This record gives sequence, C-alpha cells and structure tokens, in this order.
Amino acid sequence: MSELLALGASHKTAALALRERLAVTDAAGERLLEELVEHPSISEAVVLSTCNRIEIYIVVADPVDAESIVLAMLAKRSGIRPTELVEGIYSLRNCDAARHLFRVTAGLDSMVVGEAEVQGQVKRAYELALENQTTGSLTNRLFRGALAAGKRARSETRITVGHASVASVAVDLAHETIGDLENRPVLIVGAGETAELTARALHEHGDTTMFVANRHRARAEALAERFGGQTISLEALPEQLEHADIVVTSTSSPHVLIDAELLSRVMEIRGRRPLLLIDLAVPRDIDPDCARIEGVSLCDIDGLQAQVDSHKLVRRAEARKAEGIVEEEIQTFAGWLGSLEVLPT
Repeated sequence: MSELLALGASHKTAALALRERLAVTDAAGERLLEELVEHPSISEAVVLSTCNRIEIYIVVADPVDAESIVLAMLAKRSGIRPTELVEGIYSLRNCDAARHLFRVTAGLDSMVVGEAEVQGQVKRAYELALENQTTGSLTNRLFRGALAAGKRARSETRITVGHASVASVAVDLAHETIGDLENRPVLIVGAGETAELTARALHEHGDTTMFVANRHRARAEALAERFGGQTISLEALPEQLEHADIVVTSTSSPHVLIDAELLSRVMEIRGRRPLLLIDLAVPRDIDPDCARIEGVSLCDIDGLQAQVDSHKLVRRAEARKAEGIVEEEIQTFAGWLGSLEVLPT
C-alpha cells in the first residue's frame, strides 16, 4: 500500500535562518530528487523550494519510515541536528497533503496572499521532477490538480488585485521609508522573476534611475532595457553601493554578496548617508550584521511581514472564494484517490 506524504518548512513554521539552510537550487534539487527515489520505500518525489518554503512530496510505502529518512537527508544537507530541524517541519498525508499543495499553488498559504509567482514556482518544481523521471501517476495527478486549482483561484476571484507580490510590498516599504521614489538611484541585484517584479513596481512609482547587476549579463541587460535602466557587473557592486539610495537583492547565490566589512567601507565613503537595503533572497544575499552599521536600514524577507499584514484585510473576502475553489478541486482529487483502492483517504 502506498501513501502520499508531504514534509516541509515555511515562513509560518520556520525562521529565515533555518529556511535559508534548507533552500535548494535547481541543481541541488535534482540531486535531492535522485537521492529520494533511490530509497526503496520512496517511489515518486517532487521538491518545491521558494524564498518562503521548502516542501517535499513523496509517494511511500511506509510514511513513518519515509519521514525519518527525509528528515535525516535534510539534516545532513543543511548541517542541522534532526532534533532542531523537526521543530520547524510539518508533515501531512494523502488528502491533507494535497489540500496543502492546492492552497500553496493558489497563493492562499503565501506571505502575500494571492501572489502570482508561486504558481510558476510549483509548475517549475513539477517540470524538474518530470525531467528527472521522479514522478508517477499520483504526483502527476496531484500537481496537475494543484496547478488547475491555482489557475481557477486567480481567474475566478480578485485575489491577485493590488499588492500581490513580495516585490511590490518591498517597494511599498521603500516608499514609506524614504518617501517619493521618483528618480531615486536604485540598485537591483538579480535578474530573475522577483527582480523583474521589483523593477516593474519601482517603474510604476516613477523610478527610472535603476541599475541592475546579475551574474548573467544578458539577463541583466534584458531587464534593464525593459524598464529604462542600466546594467553593471557584480564586480562593480561596491562602487554602485556608494551612489544608491535603495538596494534590493533577490539572487539564488548560496553565499552572501554584501558583507558588513564591505558595507562599512562604503558607508564611510558615503559619509553615512542613509541607505535602505531590502534582501528578498533565501539564502540571504546581505549579511545580517549590516543592520548594525550607522546609516543602514536592512529588511529581509521575514521583516516584510508587518508590511504584508496591513494588506491582508483587502484580500480576505477574495481568499474565502478561493478557498471554496480549492475545496472543489480537492473533492475531485479525493474521489480519484479513493478510486485507486490502494491509498487510504
């Protein structure tokens, strides 16, 4: 008999310090998928890793044994004792696991309720598992159902209206912190989806003085061109920090890009002129010790929570409608699950 098991840690259960140690890149995700299905008791696996969560969906013969196996893998990869790790981990089975994924994909479990990015992140996680041939009939049905639920939630409700991304909330924070953003020099480090959403939100606020730095120059150039900005190399980062009023980072780098030693020198050159740093990356791009430097304001992704809370009331009614859609889709999935007669529901 097989069962669906989901193990994860999110912004609701684990602090950023733990999540950044658990986060995996696509390459690391591929290795983890291979490692999971190599175990005889795990037949299917999909790994979802975003800035706010890491979740592992597996089909297993013995969920108790499989949970111990996965926790041991995560503990080894992250260098965290299993006893520490278990405090931030949740474990769900069968329809509870499916309902959770459907809610995640619909943006109902996000820090910013209704955010659009998570639909694409779930899709990419599923596609990565397909490419690595670690899915099967159950995870295929599960993820297709989740993506359908997410699409319905966004097309049949107004859950995405307004500030529906972490990036847009970050730009709101910048506006509240330093005032009018028009023509403020902004440095965006990264050129992925979050960086693009950040650039768009800044552009909507009238900011056209943008500089984009990224490891892949072509991607940085494409993003800068779209919003009237300029590109710089990562090697020129220290120099650009001397001129920026706002820095927003969102790379997938496993290492810190801006450390306290570098920023201390920069702030001396700036004459302690105020600098706002917003770090949307997991793992973090900016050393937390930078917050101790005079003139520096640093906000990481968990620090955006207060800003996010102020927008929650706006979406509450639409979220209720979306929850109804999720339940409809779950009933369809549960009916299919029950028809298999090999999985307890």
